[in-house]
Amino acid sequence: MYFLDTESSVEDLYTPDNGRGKTERAYVQQHFPTNDSTTFQATRLINLGRSANVIITSKGSDGNVLSSTSLAAINSFNTAIKGIQAEVSGKNYAYTDLCSKWGTQCQVGGEDFLDFAVGKNDSMAISYPRTDLPGGSAVFSAGTLGSPTLKTGTDIVEKAKSFRLDYYLRTDSPSDDKLSEKWELAVLSYMEKFKSNFINVCYSTSEALQSELAALTTRVIPLFSITFTVLITFSILSCMMLDMVRTKPWLGMLGVLSAGMAIVASMGLCLYCGVKFNSVVASMPFLALGIGVDDLFVMLAAWRKTHPGGSVEERMGETYAEAAVSITITTVTDGLAFGIGAITPIPAVRAFCIFTLAAVLFDYLFQITFFGACMVYIGHREKGNRHATTCMRVPTPEEAKDRSSCFRAMCTGNAMAGVDGNGEYHGSDHAVMVFFRKYFGPFITKWWVKAIVLLVYGAYLGCAIWGCTQVRQGIRLSRLAADDSYVVDFYNKQDQYYGEYGPRVAVIITQPLNYWEESTRDQVEKLLAKFEDTDYTFNKTESESWLRDYLAFVNQYSGVIPGLSAATKSSFLSNLSDPFLKNTAFERYSLDIEFNGDKSAIVSSRFFVQTKNIDNSDREQAMMLKMREIADSMSIKTMVYHPTFIFFDQYITILPNTLQNLGIATATMFVVALVLVPHPICSIWVTLSIASICTGVVGYMTFWDVNLDAISMINIIMCIGFSVDFSAHVTYAFVSCEDKNRNARAVFALYSLGMPILQGALSTILGVSALSTSVSYIFRTFFKTMFLVILLGALHGLVILPVVLTLLGPPCCQKRNKGPKADRVHTQVNPGHTKDTPTHQPHNREPPQQYKNQQPQGYQVPSYHSPQYMGANNPLNDAKMSTYLQHLNATSTGRRAPGASDSPRHNREPSQGQMQKACKEVSVVFRK
Repeated sequence: MYFLDTESSVEDLYTPDNGRGKTERAYVQQHFPTNDSTTFQATRLINLGRSANVIITSKGSDGNVLSSTSLAAINSFNTAIKGIQAEVSGKNYAYTDLCSKWGTQCQVGGEDFLDFAVGKNDSMAISYPRTDLPGGSAVFSAGTLGSPTLKTGTDIVEKAKSFRLDYYLRTDSPSDDKLSEKWELAVLSYMEKFKSNFINVCYSTSEALQSELAALTTRVIPLFSITFTVLITFSILSCMMLDMVRTKPWLGMLGVLSAGMAIVASMGLCLYCGVKFNSVVASMPFLALGIGVDDLFVMLAAWRKTHPGGSVEERMGETYAEAAVSITITTVTDGLAFGIGAITPIPAVRAFCIFTLAAVLFDYLFQITFFGACMVYIGHREKGNRHATTCMRVPTPEEAKDRSSCFRAMCTGNAMAGVDGNGEYHGSDHAVMVFFRKYFGPFITKWWVKAIVLLVYGAYLGCAIWGCTQVRQGIRLSRLAADDSYVVDFYNKQDQYYGEYGPRVAVIITQPLNYWEESTRDQVEKLLAKFEDTDYTFNKTESESWLRDYLAFVNQYSGVIPGLSAATKSSFLSNLSDPFLKNTAFERYSLDIEFNGDKSAIVSSRFFVQTKNIDNSDREQAMMLKMREIADSMSIKTMVYHPTFIFFDQYITILPNTLQNLGIATATMFVVALVLVPHPICSIWVTLSIASICTGVVGYMTFWDVNLDAISMINIIMCIGFSVDFSAHVTYAFVSCEDKNRNARAVFALYSLGMPILQGALSTILGVSALSTSVSYIFRTFFKTMFLVILLGALHGLVILPVVLTLLGPPCCQKRNKGPKADRVHTQVNPGHTKDTPTHQPHNREPPQQYKNQQPQGYQVPSYHSPQYMGANNPLNDAKMSTYLQHLNATSTGRRAPGASDSPRHNREPSQGQMQKACKEVSVVFRK
């Protein structure tokens, strides 16, 4: 934990490593570099940079920010913001010291329009989307005014609902970037205390979202404490019994402690290896706790099936023989799912999967070592009939029958409970297991219940598939912060008021062209027309083209300025540099043209088209894809770029990567199922079950307002592992049962695994339930998708899959004994216990010679009919055993068993029916 390093950069966490936008940005940085100190242009940003942004609304009854009162308040606010100072190393820095500049003037988005609106007279009008300023220049008022109301049939603005100001800061050097960051923090501090009687201000900064992401980790700590407490309580209650010796409350606590140790160990290892912690990883402990507690229940259930009369070593051996296999299967499936998720190009998902994979492996390690050792101590306490709390020896309830009922309830216990007089252990089934065997299993195998289940499943699958077609991709930036964050309020206002005019996209021609030739100009014009003629862009009136403006300039002033022409290469290039790019109105175009070293050719150039109505993630994705599609189809090498494309890339990366991971994981789990389940058809059913659960999760999360984004992608990956846990074990139990009747085998599978599935599902849901109250979309999404994964997985394992197997399930995979019917034992009475089948060998009444030689001196080997063997308490003292022994000797040697004539009850040969009955009844006793 000493190496703890956090990552909260939105770009570094939620944008794909191999995104096309990053490649396009690298090209723009190389060919169109910027200088924030002298040549800053907001429309030509390469990165989103540093800035403080505000959206102002009016408190007036009409909500008009263009009223004189509101404009005065906005102007006063603007002055106050620019006067904020940040103290660094004893020196104060104001906005004018750190602002991005064009020439010598600070660039504040919307300030030129504000100055015009405050100082205009009645003869001046505010137009939309552009407003003409005195002096002949114009400002893009659509970037400042939100939701304007225009006079009918004109572009004159009567009123508007919001006013936006953007304070851009320098980031050219590391020192400038550091100072700008300090000024942003000073702005946030000022805004927390800001109050006005006339305006409301929503605010944000370039660092705000990153700082809010970092704060989420701190805010989730109380939820983890709640989860830890709930799971400890649940584990203790699940491990408790009314018997004060066999109850194991401490084991419940130790199981949660084991999972907690795995969480700490996994974080320590990953941090030491350089994997950075982030807010998404903060949800890992909730999942790891649920998985760890599930393993606890598996271990404890296996212990309770063992014979209490055996030694602790024997019982632990039997426990590991059953439980360790199940835990290993779960670890393999979950580990594979997270391992596959770790190859995703989205860093937040990759880090989460790495941390969780390590937690799953450490949990497995601690369960079979630390927790197993704890079970040994608890086993020795139980073996000694000691109290669960005091560890003092206590009497059995029979021995304390004369004591008070309170004493018998709290101070007695019997480690040998469930063992009958013959030494046989008939462990009492849990009430839930009885429910599945006696009620739920028989109910769900009725023909009309099957029909209803299949109809409901058809409806479920249909709705899920429809939901998959409606899935929304990507995560909006506003959803990364807490619901009560000032950042969310700002982004909501931005979406509400400024959706009509979207990003101004750069169209970059990346190859040298002869722009002075008429044919080349036509090609460029057709190229731009393609971009301007889409559902996502305005026409040429809102575009910026240096070539159009240059040609218009030449046409307008060719008769005024001597030598002004664009007909030849030399005149085109020379007049482009001067006077066109020297003109104040067109000086900004110098940032859009890249000349070669001697300015004898144009290496590359760029133009800008204005997008429209980009107000949701679907439109953002569709717009970017359309722009790139047009660029790729052009005969001229063309590229499109905007800083937000780096974030939009997640939209087109999430779905392919999710499908890729699902495909790899499903194929892997199919192979795992082939190994685990001894029937090929069952592997197909397991795979189909996985597909059905994943379809349901993706489809129904759409109805629950969850997008297919980096967060839900994590849970869909987890869905694979959990689906195998639910379906593979049920299918294996079904094919392992030797009953030929499919309904009976389905009941057996539910009886054997119904309770573990319920316990595992409940513990996992409890592990993430605290996240449902989180103020963060990230954690709520984690809960929603995890809840769907567990709920749908449990329903498939307990309802849908058993019904399907009763109709289409494969035959039993176990080989039956083909011997005579009389020598076979019927299907076991108690499902889950080993079938007792005697080995019919000739009966030898004498112990082997080596055992005779090992007896103490003077010891006489007793006869099989001596009191030592035929005592009243010996389970072999029964006529059925004598009959059985006689039958063995008679059939194996062809003669009457020795000693048979010594007793009147052996005077006649028993009938075949008696022999069969005797064989069946004494087989278990004989084995013991």
